[in-house]
Amino acid sequence: MEARKQTRRSFHAAALGLLLGAAMPASPAQASPRIRPAGTSAAGAGSASKTYVLVHGAWYGGWCWEKVAQALRAQGHTVSTPTCPGLGEQAHLLSKDISLSTFITSITNHILYQGVSDVILVGSGFAGVVISGVADRIPHLIDSLVYVDAMVLDSGYSVFEAQPAAITRQRQQQVQTLGKGLAIPAPPVNHYGKLDTEAVDWVSKRLTPHPVGTYEEKLVLKNPLGNGRPRMYVDCTASPFAPLVEVKQQLRAQPGWNWVELAAHHDPMITDPGPLSSLLAGV
Repeated sequence: MEARKQTRRSFHAAALGLLLGAAMPASPAQASPRIRPAGTSAAGAGSASKTYVLVHGAWYGGWCWEKVAQALRAQGHTVSTPTCPGLGEQAHLLSKDISLSTFITSITNHILYQGVSDVILVGSGFAGVVISGVADRIPHLIDSLVYVDAMVLDSGYSVFEAQPAAITRQRQQQVQTLGKGLAIPAPPVNHYGKLDTEAVDWVSKRLTPHPVGTYEEKLVLKNPLGNGRPRMYVDCTASPFAPLVEVKQQLRAQPGWNWVELAAHHDPMITDPGPLSSLLAGV
C-alpha cells in the first residue's frame, strides 16, 4: 500500500509537465547507440522493414509525426500516424462522450483494420496512457512499446487524478469557461518551447482542444503494464522538466524498462525529428 502511495505521489508530480505539452528550446540531439537488447524484436534487428504506429499526445493529431514518418518511410518502413477522435482532422467529432477508452479503442481498431502485426507502438506525452491500454488488449499484434517522454499511469487512475489538484481545478475551469464543457483548450504555442517561425506557424494552425473525457476516465488494465511486450522509455534530457524527474527516476529503477536517453526536448517529433527518427529506426 505504501508503495502505491509513493507511486501515485510521483505520478502526480510528473503529469504536470506532460499535460502542458511543454517543450524547451531545441538543440542537437543524440541517442544512446544501444537501443534494443539483442533478440527481443519479433521483426528481427536486421529486418529490412518494420511496422510503426505513432500515436500523438494531447492537443495534437497524427500530423505532428509528419517529419518522423517521412524519415522512417524513406528507409523502407511501414508507418501510420492515426489521429484520435475529436482532435486534428477529426475535430468535428468532438463530444463529451469521447473518453480514454474511445482513444484506446480507436488505436486498437486502427491496428486491427490495417492488418498488421509486429507493430512498434510509439506514444508521445499523453499517448503513453493510450498505448498502455492498446497493449493490454492486443499484445499478440505488438512487437514493442516506445514511450517518448510519455505519461505512464498505474491501472485505476485517471489523468485528472494523477496530476496536481490545482492543475486539475484549472483545467476543469477552462473546460467550462473556454471549452464549452467538452474539451480542454490548447495551451499557447509558447508552451511548446522556442520554435522557429515555420514551426510556430505549423503547430499553431493545427492545435485543437482536447476531449476532457480522456482526462476523466480511469485507465483500467487487466494485465501488468505492457502485457509482456518489451517497453522502452525515451527520456528527453536536453532540458529536463522538473515535474518529470521523480517519475523517471522511479520508472528507471523498475525492472522491464529499456531506458534510452535522447538529448532532445519534450516534443522531439516537433523540435528534433531527425534524432528521434534515427532512434526509432534502431528499435
